[in-house]
Order: sequence, then C-alpha cells, then structure tokens
Amino acid sequence: MLSTTELRRLFNEWRWRLKRVQAILQPPVWSEDEWRQFAQALTVLLQKHGASWTHDDGSQCWDMRWQIREGGELVCQVEQHGPEKISLVVAQTGGFAEEIGSYTWLWAEFGTDGHFTRDPYWVDGAWKEALIGLLMPYQYRSNFYLEAPTETPAALMIEHPHIDEHPPQAYEQENHPSA
Repeated sequence: MLSTTELRRLFNEWRWRLKRVQAILQPPVWSEDEWRQFAQALTVLLQKHGASWTHDDGSQCWDMRWQIREGGELVCQVEQHGPEKISLVVAQTGGFAEEIGSYTWLWAEFGTDGHFTRDPYWVDGAWKEALIGLLMPYQYRSNFYLEAPTETPAALMIEHPHIDEHPPQAYEQENHPSA
C-alpha cells in the first residue's frame, strides 16, 4: 500500500507533467519585442560559432545546422549586407517539409539600431524551444520544472571572511605567511 507521502509525490509529479503538456499545447505568446531579442541572440550565436563565407557582392554569411530527430535539418543563416542590414532565416529542410523543399520558421531583418526594418515572419513551434536551450545558461534549461533560482539558507553556508574585512591578499598573508 502507498503511503500518503508517496501519493502526494505521485500526484505532484503528474501535476507537473500535465502543466508541461499544457505549455506545449498552449505556449505563451511572444511579443514582437521578445521575438526581436530572440532573433538578435540567435544572430550573435551564429556570428560567433557558425560557418562563414563572403559573397561576391561583399555580404557576409553565417550558417549553423542541426539534425532533427524526426528527420530533416534545422538551418539557421545570417546574412549581413554592409553595416546597414542583417537578415536572419531559420528554416527546416527534410522531415515534414521534404515535399516542398524547405519550411521557413523565422525570417527577420534588422537595421543598424537593432530593430526590425520590416515586419518579421515567424511560426511558433518546438524549434524555438530547441534553440532557446542553446542560448540559455544551463541552469535555466529545465524551466518547465524549475521556476526560479533561490538563495541558499544562511544556516547552510560555510563561513568565510567578508571580502571587505579581509581582502584576498591580506587574508592569505594573515593565514599563510610566506617564509
């Protein structure tokens, strides 16, 4: 027979699973500003880590690709047309899009001020969460389960001298004098 603690644990586990299903079925809607921030962060990721080349017209391009478990590839490309315009495209090739060649998930163009120069095009989907996992620090990737970081209780902390009381060099010299 199950104890009340075990029943509460099981209930809590299934409650979290149902919340995750609800978040998948009804994802929060992003504003245009949130899409801009996401697109800018993705652009920086591609410029830092993507394969790059220069077209004959002088525009520079960056490309990153990931295989999708269900088939196909997720392709992210950035093209910079001089200092005045940057274009970002996220598309899928293969998988459900095999018959049409590719499916565009996101298309955005930025000006020098970092704002969209034309209305962006996006389709919400699991691709966004997959790329957010690459952009977010590790501790935030389980956001469907964890809500927010919290402070460690002071009673559990190992006591160290306060930095203002003993600067690192002074602390080192007091406790470990050199010969």
